[in-house]
Amino acid sequence: MRPGEQPAAGAASREPTLEARVAGLERELQAQRREDSVSIICFSGDWDRLYAAFTIANGALALGQEVNMFFTFWGATAVRRKVDGAVRRGDGRSDWRQRMLGWMLPSGIDRAPLSKLHLCGLGKWMMGLVMRQKNLDNLPDLMADARELGVNFYYCDSSLSLFGWCPEDLMDADRAKCCGVSTFLGKSLKGRIALFI
Repeated sequence: MRPGEQPAAGAASREPTLEARVAGLERELQAQRREDSVSIICFSGDWDRLYAAFTIANGALALGQEVNMFFTFWGATAVRRKVDGAVRRGDGRSDWRQRMLGWMLPSGIDRAPLSKLHLCGLGKWMMGLVMRQKNLDNLPDLMADARELGVNFYYCDSSLSLFGWCPEDLMDADRAKCCGVSTFLGKSLKGRIALFI
């Protein structure tokens, strides 16, 4: 249309009304609204990093946020469980290399090493003494609190396959949620915060 030219009579009726345009913008804003959730990807199996992850998770849960934790690679060792004092051997599909790797990897959060100054467990023991003296929660208690407050645990399918583990090898096997990274990222992108620890 040239400057100064009037629109045809039918053209004006085809344009959306102001109310329709505002309603469309409101729908778009609603679709882009972030959920009240925090996602934490636990890649490290180190005690101090897991301590930070569960401290943040409990803080977010206390603020009414939904918390989703994704355990992958070394982080999966933190949620690995023992049965009758022995490490589970997986679902029978693991080969000798996976079984050897499983034997070498720690199982459970209480077996996690410090990332620095571990000193064959002496550093972690000293850290525990100081924490008890200062009345700070220990890592298993933080994890138990997070589970009680309703944290959602997700386990990486690829990591389980790599180590030769099955969902029964992990804590809360009855409600274990195994998924791939794209599924977890889809959930994370809808939330307010995503952390990689």
